[in-house]
Amino acid sequence: MNNISQITLSAILALTASGTFAADKVRVGYLAEPAHGLHFIAREKGFFAEEGIDADLFQFNTTAEGCAAVRAKKLDVGTFGTAAPLLFIARGVDFTVFGGMMIGGQAIIVKPENAGKFRNLANFKGARVGLGKLSTGDVIFRGALKKAGVDPYKDLKIIEFGGQGAVVEAVRKGAVDAGIVFSPHFSLAKKNYGLVVSNYIADFQPAYTCCRLIANTKDLKAKREIYKRYLIAEIRAYRFYRENQEETVKIFADSFKLDPGIVRADTYTDHTFDSNPDPLRKGTVDFWNTMNEIGYLPENRVDISRHIDTSIYREALDEVLKRWPDDPVYREMDAFFKANN
Repeated sequence: MNNISQITLSAILALTASGTFAADKVRVGYLAEPAHGLHFIAREKGFFAEEGIDADLFQFNTTAEGCAAVRAKKLDVGTFGTAAPLLFIARGVDFTVFGGMMIGGQAIIVKPENAGKFRNLANFKGARVGLGKLSTGDVIFRGALKKAGVDPYKDLKIIEFGGQGAVVEAVRKGAVDAGIVFSPHFSLAKKNYGLVVSNYIADFQPAYTCCRLIANTKDLKAKREIYKRYLIAEIRAYRFYRENQEETVKIFADSFKLDPGIVRADTYTDHTFDSNPDPLRKGTVDFWNTMNEIGYLPENRVDISRHIDTSIYREALDEVLKRWPDDPVYREMDAFFKANN
């Protein structure tokens, strides 16, 4: 059976028992950043449709709002950082991490005259740092400060803002000395206001987990086959992102209404993030441990490993490898999964 026939069969198997050509609706929440662009590749290139998925995409301004929407069952899938969903889990919300969307992708922005100063973490003592509420970069930053001998709660002031634009504006106006933002906001801050990056968050912890794919655990178990087909589409989108740079830049730029030059720089030239659907069990557990170490989590007895399910992604990747066993990107994804889960 050729690949097209296999894809067609997959879509047919996804049909309802009545035989009607009705794809399964999946409501997906995302943040307005290029690293979440796999959703749009999967839609624009027809991967969702070929896997029997009708994806509705909903944009949110903050990770906290997005996680609240997942909890309220207004979304089937959320891509809202790592810190926010893990904090929700620590507070008793039954989420499960079943995939990923982003590795890295955040930076500290400052005025040019402060760039040299803040490259040294010790100089954050007495500083005011702005960031979005429940920012993934916040956790890595606080962990790095603690290792550098700076108390992340007593030695500086961290101020939460309602959105990335507000953080940039606060740095520009001098209301804070530094701000932690995700792509494309650090590049937009450079282009529009002359601000500069003093540190990438990955400087403190390379390849740290950022946005995870989360779902309500009961939904994930009840609709396992649908989530598997959703992941197959995302895996296929990742291959496209790796192999088709110019068209990917166009899809990302059009979807997020961004300058293609900014998208190209963040996505490929500077490679400030990796849009990767792997669940990264090891990295997620490490992140949870960092949250505990810096006192970010409420006192709890949650076993985070019970809230990470890599098996659906594994099945999805196996299906893709069955269709295209010799594809180098899919084989690389297989090796990456084995090393990180």
